[in-house]
Amino acid sequence: MLMSAAVSADLSVNHSLQVSTQPYAPACEDMDAKSKVLQQIQNKIQMHPEQKNHLLDQFWSEIRKNQTPIIEDFNETHQRVIYLYRGAKHNVRLISGPSNDHEWLTRLKGTDIWFKESIVDSRFIGSYSFAVDSPNIDGYLSNYCPHLNPNLKESRDQRRSILKVQQLDPFNPHKWFDSKNIALKTNTTLRNENIAKLSRAPNFIDPTQMAENSEKQLVSSVLKSKVLGNDRLIQIYATPPQVGKSYITLIFFDGEQYAHLVKVPQILDQLVQQQQLPPIQAVFVGHPNDQLRAKELSPNPEYTQFFQEELLPWMSQHLPYQHDHNKTVLLGSSLGGLSSAYLALKTSNDISHVVPLSGSFWWKSDPNDTINGMSKLIRASTLDNTKKLNWYISANSYENSRQNNSLSILETSPIVAQDLIDQGHNVHYQEYIGGHSYAVWQIVIQDALKYFFKNKSH
Repeated sequence: MLMSAAVSADLSVNHSLQVSTQPYAPACEDMDAKSKVLQQIQNKIQMHPEQKNHLLDQFWSEIRKNQTPIIEDFNETHQRVIYLYRGAKHNVRLISGPSNDHEWLTRLKGTDIWFKESIVDSRFIGSYSFAVDSPNIDGYLSNYCPHLNPNLKESRDQRRSILKVQQLDPFNPHKWFDSKNIALKTNTTLRNENIAKLSRAPNFIDPTQMAENSEKQLVSSVLKSKVLGNDRLIQIYATPPQVGKSYITLIFFDGEQYAHLVKVPQILDQLVQQQQLPPIQAVFVGHPNDQLRAKELSPNPEYTQFFQEELLPWMSQHLPYQHDHNKTVLLGSSLGGLSSAYLALKTSNDISHVVPLSGSFWWKSDPNDTINGMSKLIRASTLDNTKKLNWYISANSYENSRQNNSLSILETSPIVAQDLIDQGHNVHYQEYIGGHSYAVWQIVIQDALKYFFKNKSH
């Protein structure tokens, strides 16, 4: 994907690394492969060591033909997923994937095969990339064996260093963008990633299967904010006109990601053409940069004022079709999900539906609080609760905490959902099998819109 939202926000490219690096730790070769494919090549090399290079070339030729990751059946509900990389010198990390962290790959002893195996629910879908030969910041690691570093805490600089060495999986043709994609070349906020989907993954309209020339024409404007003292890109798309029907209005945070990475305009066209949804107009709200994104999307009065006094009036002037406040959906992922929930409750007369995608409900206004900040606000009734809203709240199976505390997305999302139910809101809560990834969020968006509007009278 773009790198998953948590990674993207945490690993801003606008920071330069001012840290010392230590020599690379020894490569890890201390893990036994369980995959049949890996065991076969290992046995062949042991039987014919003099043919190792030829056997490895033959192995990689087959891998290129069959594509990665390798997927093997494990039982009725799970599959073994094997991620592979060829020829790194020191280390390889799996960015995203079926984990709540960036996992280290192991080298098959005496070969150029790096691998990571996971037993995964076969409903999984996710995106991933590799960090190859990551620097060893300030002697962070003495080795790269995962089982020897189970509780190791990583510095921010170490995590950010992976951006310098991020690479796609060359054996997996399934990715967000073709390498020639214009949006990828012209927009530095978009980061390509590979897609992995298992056998029981949900059905959905897959924008990566659409032709590259299916990119829709969006109307782009720059909104200058007096409240925030900055500018941002706003893009608008509307599905083809339908006589006599009113339009749903969608408002997306992280607009460039949803407009160009997830290709929401193409998805909306398909849903409307299939008569699953009424016509839709979508507003994609950008952010000046990664640093301001984190500040703006954490609940605060300045961005709330911008949203209420500048963005919504601007939309009323620029939307191609009438803005129906009873069919207006606010959507965002990660911090955007947190902000969507907060702003919807602060501006409930203008919003009717809310879709927090993996909302960052671990956020706390006071670090000493024992409950998450959104629940605190809802329970204290400090938000505008005069209008009860319609919610589709989601969290994903690998969004639990790396620090083993309860304030993770997976733990806090159902709590926030229940708090809203207790306040009288209409809430649907859904968990998906996946990580903090646009690969999952593209499905949630489609599910949420159909849940709200499919087969409803328009």
